[in-house]
Amino acid sequence: MDITAAIDESAADSLLDSLVSSIPVQTASGSGSLGPFIASYNASASFTNGDVDLIAPSTVRIQNFRVDWSVGLSFTLDLSSIIPDFCLPQVCVNIPCVGRVCTPAPCINWPSVTINVPPVGDFLNITADLGLSATLVGSDWEVDATIQGVPNLQFGAASAVILAAIGAAIVPAVIVIPFIGPFVAAAVAGILAAIGIAGVTGLLGPIITPFVAGLAVTIYKQPQTFQAIAAAGPNDPAVFVSIDDVQAEIQSTNEDELVVTVDVS
Repeated sequence: MDITAAIDESAADSLLDSLVSSIPVQTASGSGSLGPFIASYNASASFTNGDVDLIAPSTVRIQNFRVDWSVGLSFTLDLSSIIPDFCLPQVCVNIPCVGRVCTPAPCINWPSVTINVPPVGDFLNITADLGLSATLVGSDWEVDATIQGVPNLQFGAASAVILAAIGAAIVPAVIVIPFIGPFVAAAVAGILAAIGIAGVTGLLGPIITPFVAGLAVTIYKQPQTFQAIAAAGPNDPAVFVSIDDVQAEIQSTNEDELVVTVDVS
């Protein structure tokens, strides 16, 4: 026996609104290249559903799918790679009865400093195509809508915001170093130039993409065996139903519909 259920685009939109909003905030941490530096990061992302378009035979397209993300960074750099080390000049004088005496010529080697950048956030609006799949997971049948492939993520203003935050974090990290005062502006400019917009976007892409690519939303879940009719008495036992197969597809007739067909016995 087959059981068929169908919803139109409006209902699918409402269903996915509810399901996407129930996805908890996703988090990740790791390290990656930030221009010439290696940065550690802690990132988070949350999602907001957009407008659903059902496309036969098996694609659920979400337009203006919103990803709100936040990234905090920490990286260590050797200031000597940005500001040249220098040595004080040596002064020598001839002293009668003593001979030639010279002052020391100390050199200043700039230390390494750690830059901690407070979390910076932004959002992305993307168009995502989700494919349908029906699988038996343990003792439950599940129909999932899973984002296919890796979306093309475009970062614009977010890159400039992160660069500005890095610049703001550099000043308190280096201002306490003796003799660094006159060189703070040069250090900030040099570090930001070394990182650049390309460095920021090159780091953001691998951080944010895994949050989106492969994201799955379960739109149907049912135990393989379940009670359909409760027992009515000693001679009228409960009736249990076994789901043998589940199929999900998009059908287009006078309107596009998400159709789930269940084969039971």
